[in-house]
Amino acid sequence: MPLSPAIAGRAVPALVVLVLAAVLLSAAPAAAERSRAPGAPPEDSAPTVLVGVPGLLWKDVTPENTPTLWSMASGAAIGNVSIRTATSRTCPTDGWLTVSAGERALSERERFTVCEAVPEPVRDGSGAVLREYETYAAPNRESVFQAPVGLLGQSVRDAGGTTLAVGPGAALGMADTSGRVDHYLDSVHDLTRERLSGVTLAAVELPGLTRLYPDPPQPSDEEAAEEAEENEPDPEDVPTWAREEALADLDARLRALVDLLPAGSSLMVVGVSMDTGPSELTVAASGQVADGGVTGTPGFLASDSTRRPGLVALTDTTPTLLERAGVSPLEPVGGRPWHRTERPPTTEAAVKWLVDFNTAAVVVGGAIPGFFSGLVAFQLLIYAAAAYSLHRYAKGRYVKRAMVLTVTRVVALAGASFPVASYLANLVPWWASPQPFLALLACVLTADALVVALAMAGPWRRTILGPMTVVAATTTVVLFVDLSLGASLQMNSPTGYSPIVAGRFYGIGNIAFATFATGMLMTVAGVSHELISRGRRGAAVAATLVIGAASVVIVGWPGLGTDFGGVIALVPGLAVTTMMIAGVRITPVRMGATGVAAVTAITVVAWLDYLRPPHERSHIGGFTAQVLSGEAGPVVTRKLSAMLGTLGNWQLTLLAAGALLFLFAVLNRPTNWRIGALQRAYEHAPTLRAGLTGSLVTALVGFAANDSGVAIPAIALTVAVPLTLSACTWALQQGPENPPNNHKTPESAQKM
Repeated sequence: MPLSPAIAGRAVPALVVLVLAAVLLSAAPAAAERSRAPGAPPEDSAPTVLVGVPGLLWKDVTPENTPTLWSMASGAAIGNVSIRTATSRTCPTDGWLTVSAGERALSERERFTVCEAVPEPVRDGSGAVLREYETYAAPNRESVFQAPVGLLGQSVRDAGGTTLAVGPGAALGMADTSGRVDHYLDSVHDLTRERLSGVTLAAVELPGLTRLYPDPPQPSDEEAAEEAEENEPDPEDVPTWAREEALADLDARLRALVDLLPAGSSLMVVGVSMDTGPSELTVAASGQVADGGVTGTPGFLASDSTRRPGLVALTDTTPTLLERAGVSPLEPVGGRPWHRTERPPTTEAAVKWLVDFNTAAVVVGGAIPGFFSGLVAFQLLIYAAAAYSLHRYAKGRYVKRAMVLTVTRVVALAGASFPVASYLANLVPWWASPQPFLALLACVLTADALVVALAMAGPWRRTILGPMTVVAATTTVVLFVDLSLGASLQMNSPTGYSPIVAGRFYGIGNIAFATFATGMLMTVAGVSHELISRGRRGAAVAATLVIGAASVVIVGWPGLGTDFGGVIALVPGLAVTTMMIAGVRITPVRMGATGVAAVTAITVVAWLDYLRPPHERSHIGGFTAQVLSGEAGPVVTRKLSAMLGTLGNWQLTLLAAGALLFLFAVLNRPTNWRIGALQRAYEHAPTLRAGLTGSLVTALVGFAANDSGVAIPAIALTVAVPLTLSACTWALQQGPENPPNNHKTPESAQKM
């Protein structure tokens, strides 16, 4: 029905008024949004809450003892946390300071093995101030990590938000750069909905497990201090029922907290430290509060720091909290926000996977000292036995010479296969065994035996470099494929990297690099020998370049090997090997050009990685950003200090020295034919010299370019010298009556 003119006349002004009112109402929130500081949290947002539980492990989480945590594991994202801070022992103070800074932090204490409690904050209205806060902040500013303690709390304050802490440790994590937290409570029992109102970021400390391990009494003299450290509380000394009671009480407190939180609150549970015993991977869980519980999309937690499903670093906690709270950090932090990845379909399977991963990390961490001691002893025994056998052989005191040399060859191949066997062992889930350490040892020895059997099984065993090439190629292929598939074999391997040590989480580790590079260079030496013996030197050079280039790419490419120093070390060694195989004289000009090529290659890779978004960069791109901003000095200083510090590792230093002594003093020593075993091997297979020389060059440059220092040449020689010994024993078996047939022209032989 059409409107009458009178009604229409009154409706038009009314309509105009309504439209203007709607515009004003819609503009008000936008104006308010513009009036807030950039990165400020919404005023009516639900809080983001961090619950820090020192010492909480996934093996503690069960439906019976911790129903709230188990329910959270069922409905939210979960993972393990690598809690490594600026020191190898992460006490609650170290953990909370790391959360505060977003970088690895530390707390100075009188005795390294004893965790000291955080002092009670001083009340300041509804908030509190930490006494002597500068004693925590100053040492971290001057540490190699330059951890900005107070960054988390200050970022929230500068964005117009508010912080709340429950417990002294939580106050340490939430305090701003002046040591103040906006709201403070002693216990979660004091928390109410009203106290949570208007809070942007809250931290709650649940130290129930910490109290199971009271600190030993403070000794009055140095001798008593040493005795106290030896008698440090052991987790095994605590009765099972006592820990279960503490877990039940902790879970009840968490349940009470969840009931208080408004719907939409973001809840993160993190095991921020270990208080006693060896370090382990602790609990991480994340979800949203809804209908009196914690829900979300079930999955594993991950981050760009670790690039591994089910594993995050403690430094990732800080950017995750800020992201959930809608706050931008005042400056870049070392960690990366959490994200979700796929996990096993059931909660039981997912939790078991996390428990097994931690078991593997703990076993490998405890086995590393014994593993390397055994490796050093085994290698030195090989050198001593081989030296004795060669001496008696040279004097003509062995009747069954062929048998002695064959046994020596097999033992040498077994020594060279040991590193790759440690990676192949991870193809078997040894960590699920009732005796995981014994299972790991059995898997390594079995894999070693299989590689040696392959090397001595085919017709190639009758050639000088055949068995050597099989072992070297197996080493190269295994690590190449492993890098292509995410480096799973290196994780929790005695010669790989450990999430507890947390030196590296992805890519190729320094010890694996030494193994891979040496294996590759010895492989191309063996392949080239076969091609040159058939008159195909050009094909030998081409094969060397193709294999070498693929190795350089996979070592240095972000997301694959991601090894800055590895490219710098590998290119010179590859260049030397290639020139020797090609019969080209090595000159300073050519080596200088090689150095320029190495620097250019890594510069291009680093620049391409730097062009990616900050959260997607590897540590190569991150280092490039630090160079451009003038902040790379502490990183270089830390790595240089670490490299020089490795010279104090007597095991690896002894291993490298023993290998060099055996190589140049024993294998080069003349036999009764007036020529050393090494020289005889070179005459039968000149490319052996190329592979060995390239390996030594890479080991030397790797020593200077990597923070693992002496570990690089020690492991490289562990592979290269036994492989060279296997070739020498074959050459000795031929006797003086069988001169070598090198298929080389006199000119090329001279250049070689």
